[in-house]
Amino acid sequence: MFEPQHFVDLQDNDAFADNKSWLSGDHNSSPTPLLSRSSLSNASISTSATTAGGANGNVDRELYNNLVEMVPLVQSLIDRKASSSFSKRGSMIYTKTPSRESLHRKKVLSSSSLVSERDNEELTTLREQLEDLQKKLLEKDELLKSAEMSNDQMNSVYAKLDALNLRSAEKDSMIKSIHSQLSDAKIKLADKQAALEKMQWEVMTSNSKIEELEEELMSSQGDVSSFMLLLEGLTKNDCNEGTEDYNLSLHLPESCPYIDDMDDMEMQKMEEASQAYVAAVAAAKARQDEESIAAAATARSCLQSFVFRTKVSDVY
Repeated sequence: MFEPQHFVDLQDNDAFADNKSWLSGDHNSSPTPLLSRSSLSNASISTSATTAGGANGNVDRELYNNLVEMVPLVQSLIDRKASSSFSKRGSMIYTKTPSRESLHRKKVLSSSSLVSERDNEELTTLREQLEDLQKKLLEKDELLKSAEMSNDQMNSVYAKLDALNLRSAEKDSMIKSIHSQLSDAKIKLADKQAALEKMQWEVMTSNSKIEELEEELMSSQGDVSSFMLLLEGLTKNDCNEGTEDYNLSLHLPESCPYIDDMDDMEMQKMEEASQAYVAAVAAAKARQDEESIAAAATARSCLQSFVFRTKVSDVY
């Protein structure tokens, strides 16, 4: 790596500043012995040998050739008469070539420093990449947590939606059942309205018939009162058990036309009932006890019921 170097040292002292130096051109007056050509040749040979010895190592060939070419130029400059412009003398100084161990140490140190620098750079790069990856990982963790939270929220929303759909379906079924019940109730109500109208018509018919019956009843009340007067007259006139039999048809008033429509069997039953009533009244008058009075009342009710039944049958 390192080449042998030759430097020209211009020493700034009084000896070199002398005008009578060997560079001034006055060789006889110079106190310093001049370098002979043979000495320069020997110096050049020794320098070449040293350079050749160093060239056995890692010596740059181009630099070596340049040094070899400079030797005759230096000799020509020495042989030339010195110009008056040169006031200083140059000297050849040899710099020692570094040893291989030092070069190796320097190489190792430089390589280790380079490796350490590269390692430090790679380490910082890796740290930066690790920090970036950690940041990205944290961001992804946050995104994952938010995604999980949103997923849970969506699941809860879907569950609520399913519950609402179930309730809606139940309410729809209830509404359908209510509609069917309402339609059935409407049908039943229509049937009841028809039955009510029919009943109202029947009531109106019955009212008309009742009015007719009331009219007939009003007309027959006079006949009944006349018949009752007849019965009372019979009880008053017949005081003894041996009283002659009365013919009911002779004592009835002319305002009882329905008696004429009765057949012989009914007339006979009516006469028997009237005779039984007369006998019961006579017995009650004679005995004047509760049994005879009750028997007379029973006979009277029997006679009245017979008369009323006959009247009602004639009406219908």
